[in-house]
Amino acid sequence: MRVALIGRFQPLHLGHVKVLEWLSERYDDVLVVIGSADKGVTKDNPFTLGERMEMFLRTFGRRFALCGVPDTNGGSSLWGAYVKHWCPRFEIAFSNNGYVKAALRYAGITAREHPFFDRDILSGRRIRQMIALGDGGWRELVPRPVLEVIEEVGGVERIKELYAES
Repeated sequence: MRVALIGRFQPLHLGHVKVLEWLSERYDDVLVVIGSADKGVTKDNPFTLGERMEMFLRTFGRRFALCGVPDTNGGSSLWGAYVKHWCPRFEIAFSNNGYVKAALRYAGITAREHPFFDRDILSGRRIRQMIALGDGGWRELVPRPVLEVIEEVGGVERIKELYAES
């Protein structure tokens, strides 16, 4: 059975890795759905779809299939249909985001929650804030290949700049 993990992965961090391990222990085939695929170089979405895919490929190789789904930019009831359009088929989607779960269910997709792992520490928002504030502790919260991608694309400077503008 193929299941999907849906997230923005801004950036991919160790909490995501633990969720993917949890899913892999229970299901044979896991698809990673990268949301807000059309967003990048913003405060909430500092990394492009290509950069996020690179994070996954360097961390996991080709262990997981990847697909990107853009935002609807207003038509929230359409987002589940976007997932069906942009991604290979799957039976169950996992997300803890209320909007995502509602949009998926509206489109007839079974949506379930996954456990959080160290949520108070492992959060994309927290990691981006740590980077913006110059707190190097964020480096311990992402896989080594993700750290390398962030450094290669100038992600630290990009996030600091985006946070300074807001």
